[in-house]
Amino acid sequence: MPPADEQLWILAGLGAVALILAFVVRQLMRTRPQPIPVEGPLRLTIKPLKELRPDPNHLYLGTTIARELTARLKGFQRLEPHMGDGGSALSVEGTVRKFGPRLVIALRLANSRHPVWRGTYDGAINDLGYMADKMAANVAHALKVAPRKKAAQPAGQKAAAK
Repeated sequence: MPPADEQLWILAGLGAVALILAFVVRQLMRTRPQPIPVEGPLRLTIKPLKELRPDPNHLYLGTTIARELTARLKGFQRLEPHMGDGGSALSVEGTVRKFGPRLVIALRLANSRHPVWRGTYDGAINDLGYMADKMAANVAHALKVAPRKKAAQPAGQKAAAK
C-alpha cells in the first residue's frame, strides 16, 4: 500500500481527470440554437397549451388556443405553422389558466429549446380571438416576418361583391 501522501496525489489526479472529462462532456452535450434563417420558409410547431386549472366546462381549452394561434400564424409570410409535439427547431409552447371568465396565457417561442421570446396575455374568455391576434403578431414580430399580402381582386369582382 502506497504512503498517505501518494494516495492523496493519486486521488487529486483522478479528481482532476474526472472534472476535465465532465467539462468536455458538458460542452459536447450543450446544444446551441441554430440561427433563424432570414430567407426561406420557417417551420413552426405549435404545441397544445398546458391547462394549469382544467375546467370541465371548457375541455381542450389549451388545444383550442393552439389551433387559433396556428390559424392566425398562417397569415404571415414565410411561416409554416403546424400543431404537434415536434418536427421543427422553432416551437411555441405555453400554459393557460382560467379564473372564472378570465384567461391568463403564457407563451414561449423557442429555437432548439432556447428561448427567443416570451409573452403573457390576460383577458376575458370572450376576447380569445383578439388575444390570438396579438399572440400571433408578437410571435411573427419576434421572427421578423411580415403579414401576407392579400391578393388584389379585379375591379369587376369588387363591384359584384358590393
